[in-house]
Amino acid sequence: MCVAQPLFDLFAVTAPGCETSCVAELDALGLPAVAEHGGVAFRGELADIYRANLWLRSASRILVRFAEIRACSFPELFQKSVRLPWGRFLRSQTPLEIRAVCRRSRLMHTGRIAETLTAAISRALGGNREPAGAQGPAQRVLVRFEDDRALISIDSSGELLHRRGYRLEQGAAPLRETLAAALLGEVGWQPHLPLWDPMCGSGTLLIEAAHLACRRAPGLQRTFAFEHWPRFRAGRWQVLRQQAMAAMTHPSALLLHGSELDPDLLAVAGRNAERAGVAEYLALRAGDFRHLSVPTGPGILLCNPPYGQRIGESHNLAAFFAEFGRFLRTRAVGWRGGFLLPDSGLARATGLNLRAGPVFAHGGLSVPLYLFSIS
Repeated sequence: MCVAQPLFDLFAVTAPGCETSCVAELDALGLPAVAEHGGVAFRGELADIYRANLWLRSASRILVRFAEIRACSFPELFQKSVRLPWGRFLRSQTPLEIRAVCRRSRLMHTGRIAETLTAAISRALGGNREPAGAQGPAQRVLVRFEDDRALISIDSSGELLHRRGYRLEQGAAPLRETLAAALLGEVGWQPHLPLWDPMCGSGTLLIEAAHLACRRAPGLQRTFAFEHWPRFRAGRWQVLRQQAMAAMTHPSALLLHGSELDPDLLAVAGRNAERAGVAEYLALRAGDFRHLSVPTGPGILLCNPPYGQRIGESHNLAAFFAEFGRFLRTRAVGWRGGFLLPDSGLARATGLNLRAGPVFAHGGLSVPLYLFSIS
């Protein structure tokens, strides 16, 4: 007889613009989801928490929405918090990192909120709580106060999920892996199509595409906060990892092309690809893409072109993007795709028939994805 597993209210935190991709990924895992401000809400069992951390490419972290309480004073916050079932997720000696944000609430001192919750957890579980930075990984607890109601969440991920373990070197303004994965979804790239990044930098777009084509779970090379929970099921986690490794494929005709003007940065891309286990699938060339042959296609062109401080303010950016547009119109007929660019004037300078896609957070800026098709 199967025993029903408890369902948890879960939240996949995403960077702005990545929500649609995250909803699609969760749907593919059989977990219906709804986009909300700051991410995607869904429900799942304990094993689904493991699967989401293992497989989601566009999420930044997975939270368990642990409790919601109303508190207008610190004694009330303590009394209500101490009765919560902290033992499901915390051991008595686990170091804590409590982060709080507040809006329109009588309790606005985030430091004292953290101190009150730490005291409540210590009373509930016994033992002396260790602060973040003490020996062993800290368990992050997030508290969001709004209109005197506190939403308390437990982080199941630990380090941010974009830290896949391969990008140990990078150039200026690199794409996060989560953003690269979302961009691939937005342009509709599929493994049977050639992919071309003419300004590939440290190679993140191409590496994420290779992982997607190989069905490589992005969380295979790292550890997670949930592995330290009292009710962690090591056997179930091992089965999920083994299933993920068995699902990996080795495409024989994957066409992933990248070029980079800076040979040192191109070497970084090669080393990142080696660490990611996908170097065999990438065709990397040093040089100015305008002077290189266009890859066999047509296919998808996707890039994060240099702008602003990335290439120096003294450069004539409008001229650069005008030349970029001319290059695509004359040399890349039949290709489609997109590029990130925060300046609509520079986008217009390309002379391409562009459609504005989602707006992403990148490098501290709100950056639209501009989509095009060269006919």
